[in-house]
Amino acid sequence: MHFSQDYWTDGRTAFWLASACYPQTYRGTGCTLSSAIAVGLAQEYSLPDAIVLAKMTVNQGMRLAREAADPTKLLRYAGWPEAEADLPMLGQCPFTYGAPRFSSCDNVPLGLYPIVDSLARLELLLPLGIKTIQLRIKHSTTLARDIQQAIVTAREHGVNLFINDHWPLAIRYGAYGIHLGQFDLDHADIAAIRDAGLRLGISTHSYAELARAHALKPSYIAYGPIFETHSKSMPFAPQGVEQLKRWRKTINYPLVAIGGIDQVRLPDVLTAQPDGIAVISAIANAKDPVTSTQALLHIISQNTGSR
Repeated sequence: MHFSQDYWTDGRTAFWLASACYPQTYRGTGCTLSSAIAVGLAQEYSLPDAIVLAKMTVNQGMRLAREAADPTKLLRYAGWPEAEADLPMLGQCPFTYGAPRFSSCDNVPLGLYPIVDSLARLELLLPLGIKTIQLRIKHSTTLARDIQQAIVTAREHGVNLFINDHWPLAIRYGAYGIHLGQFDLDHADIAAIRDAGLRLGISTHSYAELARAHALKPSYIAYGPIFETHSKSMPFAPQGVEQLKRWRKTINYPLVAIGGIDQVRLPDVLTAQPDGIAVISAIANAKDPVTSTQALLHIISQNTGSR
């Protein structure tokens, strides 16, 4: 596949954007790009986000272009760009090929997706009927042993376990998947994770980060924070359910909602039809984590007809 590529830098940071080439000549792409960047900035998007949105707008215009009197085509627009077909890939180097997709999650609904910080908490929740869980241990003197045991125990319960960050150990012990944040992507060996057959989930908070994840073709994309959260320091404002609905329209990847989701907010989040609901504090800070997990599962079942 041939790519149309754009390069941006402010002298300190830089990135490349790549989209599939259209074979025709088009009129108005430069004007559209600059105007759309200005509109994005006026709407208080960051400059990288405004550039990605502008590129999506140009791609939409070319995809829907109409014939002109001469051999060129005139761009045609259909409102806010929301099609994954128009989403560029973002990376630190020029793109010479498109990455192969990571393995899917075996058509198993992600459903309620607890994120726990210890082996003990993971073992407490595994028998409750969840389909997916993530182990996020930041500091432990028994890290390798805990991850190995978590992988064995999750497999015994038929639960898909994603390991946060520690990809070498996830590969070594044969985890189901690995979850990475944007910072972690800078240091992880993505090719090694793919070659090992692991699934990959990626956290995103903005259009630029979505374009970066799109370049890697992960198994799922997590988006948030949907609501204010205190589980970790976040440089991003709460995105809200309406923006989650917009992302649901845009991407065909399995979509996981995360950030500040509890029993009260869960029904509203489910109206956006995410594939997974990642929960941290509503379980970790609950007086009874088991009862809280069961209540969340019940709400999902009542609102979607399944867990």
